[in-house]
Amino acid sequence: MTGSTSYELTKLSSDPKQFLYGFATPSGNFKIVEHSLIETRDDRKVYNLGFGDYNAETGQVIDDEVFNRGDGRIILNTVLSTIPLFFDKNPMDALIVQGSDSRDDFPEKCRLTCIKRCTDNCRKQHQRIRIYCNFLDKNFSSLVKNYIFFGLSESKELDFEQYIPGNSYKGVLIYRKK
Repeated sequence: MTGSTSYELTKLSSDPKQFLYGFATPSGNFKIVEHSLIETRDDRKVYNLGFGDYNAETGQVIDDEVFNRGDGRIILNTVLSTIPLFFDKNPMDALIVQGSDSRDDFPEKCRLTCIKRCTDNCRKQHQRIRIYCNFLDKNFSSLVKNYIFFGLSESKELDFEQYIPGNSYKGVLIYRKK
């Protein structure tokens, strides 16, 4: 599910409710990719794909900040490389991808430090899911051979629809084909 360049992953746990992978970047930051159980839907467990910088002092994952260090494509490839690993262990389950910048309180927090001075709509909101969707749109024809995708409509709270490349979504639900 990725391009050819990614960082080396280290599996950090084997808890069936939480899968953790870590990787270090050349800048010395340690990143965490987490697949955590959030609900059961249609007799399938649904896991959230989470990602962020790991703070060793607090043990927390910082998922709501952007650290532009010039390796965004490599990081995206690394995060996406965990999806096939997840489905190898959980072939009947589902994975949901959403951006932390899609939370309802994101625009309010963003305005505190943002230099863009957005008024009505925050231009940074939903930026992360757009990155994932852009990747999916560009690679859709090859990815649908192994996966089924549903988009969480921006206009509906919890309603998924068949994913259509080019449409805007707040999240993407992924199943592996049998």
